[in-house]
Amino acid sequence: MVEEAVFRLFDELAAKDAGEHVAVGPRLAELGWSDIEAEYPIEACQLLFRAQGRSLAHTDCLDRVMVAELATLLDEPVDGIVLPDLVAGYTPGSDSDRVAGIVLGPLDGRLVVPVSGAMGAVSIGVIEADRLTGQRLDTFDPSAYWTQVSGPLDVALVDASTEWNRAIAAAHRALATELVALADQALRIAVDHVKVRVQFGAPIGSFQSPRHALADASAVLEGARALLGESWRYGGRLSAQTAKAAAGRAHRAVADAALQVSGAIGLTAEHELHRYVTRGFQVDSLCGSYLQLEALLGERLFDIYAPGRPLPAIVTRAED
Repeated sequence: MVEEAVFRLFDELAAKDAGEHVAVGPRLAELGWSDIEAEYPIEACQLLFRAQGRSLAHTDCLDRVMVAELATLLDEPVDGIVLPDLVAGYTPGSDSDRVAGIVLGPLDGRLVVPVSGAMGAVSIGVIEADRLTGQRLDTFDPSAYWTQVSGPLDVALVDASTEWNRAIAAAHRALATELVALADQALRIAVDHVKVRVQFGAPIGSFQSPRHALADASAVLEGARALLGESWRYGGRLSAQTAKAAAGRAHRAVADAALQVSGAIGLTAEHELHRYVTRGFQVDSLCGSYLQLEALLGERLFDIYAPGRPLPAIVTRAED
């Protein structure tokens, strides 16, 4: 019942506020969301990002997830967070003198600014949005409202290295969940298409080439889903990075196959497939794309590997 209510809420937001960035907190409060989050924190977060991916709504869910991990360091409520630039990946682009990054939605309210320090340390400060300069980005997904922000940073900073690692890991799991949901929808559209598109007197889904393409993409997606489930279950920064990388690559595999079997109509603005493809590519770029994260994971393995030393575990399981 809760799942149906959340899906219905996000569908309403997507239909009513198309192209707008919505603060979803007040609407969730009507569902008694704080009690649900307190009792089922993992399932609640998963549900929000599954609903966001399926509905294509634009909300502040990612800000909520990351700010929750930084809450112990914040004296007053904040409205959002300055995310790393796309080129920077998951490393904050701001330094002790200047703000640089991306805000999801319009530039407004009080913002948390993560600041990179020496040896990978991260501090945070809080700044009023009206002290920054913002420019709406020309995004790959034209319905996304992202703002490039910059400006001087002259606020008190507190060390947040541990909290930031938790926040970025939470973001990776949340974004991976949204990517899997987007890929699910794209795959469903493609499967429905090959069932009804007829060539040579038969549905194209009866031919080996489209069937194999979609089956291969589905296998990649299921692998990413399984890895994501383990990351949600056991946590950890490395597993979260891996889950996001796997989800991004799976979305790409599904997008390639879906566009191929759908033919020219799948590329048109009138067809719904492109919405899940472009949104997925947009979401993948946040906090490190799958290509950036795969490179990062590869560098880490080479840094710590030595003959005879085991590779690090992505997920671990307790013995039965």
